[in-house]
Amino acid sequence: MMMKRYELPGPAFLRMGRCGADDEGCALWWSGSGVRTRLSCARLEVEARAGDDEHIPWLAVTVGGAPVARFPLRPGTHRYSVLGRLETGAVHEIAILRDTQPTDADSGPLALTAVYTDGEPEAPAPRPRLVEFIGDSLTVGEGTVGPASGHEWRMIWISNQFAFPSLAAEALNAEKRVVALGGWGAYLSYNADPERAIGKIYDRLCAIVPGGDVPYDFSAQRPADAVVINLGTNDGSALGRLEGAERQEGLNAFEESAVRLLEQVRVHNPGARIVWAYGLCGNPLENQLRRAVARRRAEGDELVEYLALNDCAGDNGSRGHPSRAAQAMAARQIAEALSTL
Repeated sequence: MMMKRYELPGPAFLRMGRCGADDEGCALWWSGSGVRTRLSCARLEVEARAGDDEHIPWLAVTVGGAPVARFPLRPGTHRYSVLGRLETGAVHEIAILRDTQPTDADSGPLALTAVYTDGEPEAPAPRPRLVEFIGDSLTVGEGTVGPASGHEWRMIWISNQFAFPSLAAEALNAEKRVVALGGWGAYLSYNADPERAIGKIYDRLCAIVPGGDVPYDFSAQRPADAVVINLGTNDGSALGRLEGAERQEGLNAFEESAVRLLEQVRVHNPGARIVWAYGLCGNPLENQLRRAVARRRAEGDELVEYLALNDCAGDNGSRGHPSRAAQAMAARQIAEALSTL
């Protein structure tokens, strides 16, 4: 059967992740963003565009929610074979996703421009709930691929497929949306930079990438039913280097930043359940986070709660980050907490 070209975005493809109003092609700004379709085919190829950037982005392909492929993109626009010699009688739900995070060194977003297949894509039904995940390197899945000896900061060691947002969303039969950057915090980054706080860019499409520093239109896309915040690990690292009065001042500022982020998330997600999940890599800021949540509840926001994650206790993969098993443990806790959705 002849291969046919389908332009992206298109009516037969369900978009996932934050989208811009003027995206050229199907821009994939954040981890886990992409398209999903139902398809019976023997072959599937995807056309993607990437910049000639220092940090090479990776794409992933899932079939029925199961990971089947992961590969880096070449600079420019190219076609990639992602599935071949399938039985044409079987209909699969196929997703093509950005597997790695954006960086402030990127020249622009990577984009899916077309799909080539000998089948006829059909739009899948959206899943009944949507969960948004806000976080850092734990949320983007840093360390979930590669050996324990892999320590370079490169995209090859990062995978959305094996991170707790993907695993929890699959367990809940929910769509997901990710806004997360390795090294960032609620108040301070790992190297104590107050400008690398997620709240400073949450209202923007994807402020660190050229073309993405524009307001994000929350009303143009599906509202979240739940929001999971996993921040504090980098803040704790930065604040742990302070002592005495300076440290106490930093702890107070972190608590205030957590309260403001909860308020900010609530403004844009008025009906969502908000869960601050923390502790996968230790919990030195647990008291501050519990107080921040308690303050919001005292102000009348009863849909905010704190979830103490189990410590991975050194069960690490590459980059000294939690292993796949540790990510799966966190995913189970989060899915259980949100199961009443």
